[in-house]
Amino acid sequence: MLKPKSPQGSFYGGYLYDRIVPVDHLLRKINQVVDFSFTGQILQDRYNPAIGRPAEDPKFMLRLCLLQYIYDDSDRQVVENARLNLAYKYFLGLAVYTEVPDYTTVSYFRAQRLGEDKFQLVLDQIVQQYIEKGLVKGKRQIIDSTPVIANITLSSFSGLVRKCRENVLKTIEKQDTKVAEKLGLKDVQNGRNVKFASKEEGLREEIEAAGKLLDSVTNELRAKKISPTEELQKDLGLLEKAVADRGENAKDKLLSPVDPDARTGKKTNNSWPGYKAHLLMEEESGIITGVETTPANATDGSQLKPLLKKQEGVHSIKPKELTGDKAYDWGENLESLASNKTIANISLSKQVNPRNGAGYFTVDDFLYDPENVKLMCPAGHISTNCYQEVLYNYQLYKPGYAFRFKPSLCNVCALKAKCVKNKQGRRVYISYYEPYFRLAKQRLATEEGKQAYRNRYKIEQKVADLTRYCGLRKCRYHGLDRAGIHTLLATTVCNIKRMVKLLWGK
Repeated sequence: MLKPKSPQGSFYGGYLYDRIVPVDHLLRKINQVVDFSFTGQILQDRYNPAIGRPAEDPKFMLRLCLLQYIYDDSDRQVVENARLNLAYKYFLGLAVYTEVPDYTTVSYFRAQRLGEDKFQLVLDQIVQQYIEKGLVKGKRQIIDSTPVIANITLSSFSGLVRKCRENVLKTIEKQDTKVAEKLGLKDVQNGRNVKFASKEEGLREEIEAAGKLLDSVTNELRAKKISPTEELQKDLGLLEKAVADRGENAKDKLLSPVDPDARTGKKTNNSWPGYKAHLLMEEESGIITGVETTPANATDGSQLKPLLKKQEGVHSIKPKELTGDKAYDWGENLESLASNKTIANISLSKQVNPRNGAGYFTVDDFLYDPENVKLMCPAGHISTNCYQEVLYNYQLYKPGYAFRFKPSLCNVCALKAKCVKNKQGRRVYISYYEPYFRLAKQRLATEEGKQAYRNRYKIEQKVADLTRYCGLRKCRYHGLDRAGIHTLLATTVCNIKRMVKLLWGK
């Protein structure tokens, strides 16, 4: 059962709105351009009319969530503005005197009623409206990613371990205060301001204390003095991971128990804690047709195929061309694009001779004949020895060919100083994906390819719009799922604003 809403068309609604909310107000434009009638259908499985108290209208609640990203409101602010701002009331479909729910209802609706999967459907419905209006044709699309900074405070490694220990003990305290105190809850809380002679000493103390706590908790669980609740198991897992991440070669390091899914991302010379938003955009119209949220340490290249597959499954669109920077130059990506007859306007990473370094001939300097499996060096010699080999770096998981040239030819060659240092002759690996790499290189050498790649600036403009005017840059919520909600809401609002710009008055 849904709560009834007072009709907006009453004297205290429509009459005032017509005179106070300008005709060209953004919210009026959105109401006239965007069709939100799909809301009830995609949310009907989240409401049971026979159970519980009457719930808020999902159409009304979704609009509240959108208002937060249109005007950068918090949960409290959007509810307060919905009470006082007539433009908000107009957009929400409320009469002037109608009350709005408590701000906690907004949080519950966003995370529990909808969740990431339903917000994805909302974005898909908005994109579908673009497609039906002929604004998304799949002619040429651009792919890129942008940082989403987690809503956390970073601490030192010893501070991270201490916080994880404290969380374990506080969870145990909920079951048995005496056990928590016996295991050192007060010592942890009182030790926040303890200063050590050096960072190394403080870290060593924390690691030792964490190890003792893990052993003690295991003993208490075996003695059945405390129960292995889901919350306790989660906190113990985070403590174990924090300790394990101390190793120099540790990857996927935990940053904060507050947001355990956040990771450190790196792009060029910058790093940030949190997530990445991976975007797929129609070049001509500037519409974002796909978005995916991952921890910040996820590679850009890993998201190309999933984004295109999702777009094809939902909207039946295969782009004729796809533009991306060198982060997407994975062999399997280029192969996938070729199999789908999508032209790749993708920059390739600079080739460097892996054995001898810069200044020496790379694989690009050799002429490869894939039909006859032959390789010609810059001096015109043909390789005499070839065998299959698999390299497990650079995403080269399929077999390629290793070619060897005769030492007798290499050692007397006039180009040896630019080719090889050793006396055993030059060895060149041609990956399974080499034909796709060369095809991409040839494409970017054409005038059409160069122009397509120059147009990549359009997605950078879109990223600037998302971060400055739609609130994408700083994540509002904790956890990967809710970070996904954040990204989807920001993207949906960005698309709605774009729809207004393209369709208003037409």
